[in-house]
Amino acid sequence: MSKISRGEKGEKKVQEILSSIKEKHIVFNDVTFLNNNSEMTHQIDHVLIHPHGIFAIETKNYYGEIFYENNRWTRRIANKSEKLPDPIKQNKSHAITLYKILDRKYEIIPVVVFVKNNAPYTGDENVINLDDLILFVDSYPYEHRYKDSTIEKIANEIKQKVVNVSKREHIENIGYLKAFRREIQKEKEYAIVNGVCPRCGHKMKINDNIFNCSNCDYTFTL
Repeated sequence: MSKISRGEKGEKKVQEILSSIKEKHIVFNDVTFLNNNSEMTHQIDHVLIHPHGIFAIETKNYYGEIFYENNRWTRRIANKSEKLPDPIKQNKSHAITLYKILDRKYEIIPVVVFVKNNAPYTGDENVINLDDLILFVDSYPYEHRYKDSTIEKIANEIKQKVVNVSKREHIENIGYLKAFRREIQKEKEYAIVNGVCPRCGHKMKINDNIFNCSNCDYTFTL
């Protein structure tokens, strides 16, 4: 099973759990937003608007034993370990994106859900197992923070900002961003080592850790 289909299977399970919530709520699944400045997309697995708050939910459908030690995530399967990307950091960036999309008017609660119920202890109460998702939402320390009308209002604001981008297109977008950042870093390293502009070949001026090319105005700061 591919990473995409395994992830989609996990998201489906979370979606089914969220649909069983009895109180008034609205859920967005695989919701994508566009950063107009960078033209990069941000995709959130689930956004739950609930009387207790707005939850940005990241789903992880990992097999094996998951460990979190010294700020590092690893997975062990058959005595083989591999490093994992940090889902807490990833989901906090999603929460920030949603916070900005909603014009910084509402607090966003980031939640990482482990579908296989193999969440490691991280010291972060917002990293949970699938079996604990409903209890987590129902017992979150806000007593009916949002009325039904407010839930509808927030949902309408989100609908206006959603863009129609597939998961595969989003992944390709991320790949482009990573490649672009690598190229920017290579340019900086070239300028630092050689003292010349990587774009036009003129000598760089250095002042207080600011590198500047007077010919093409290529500039960066260490």
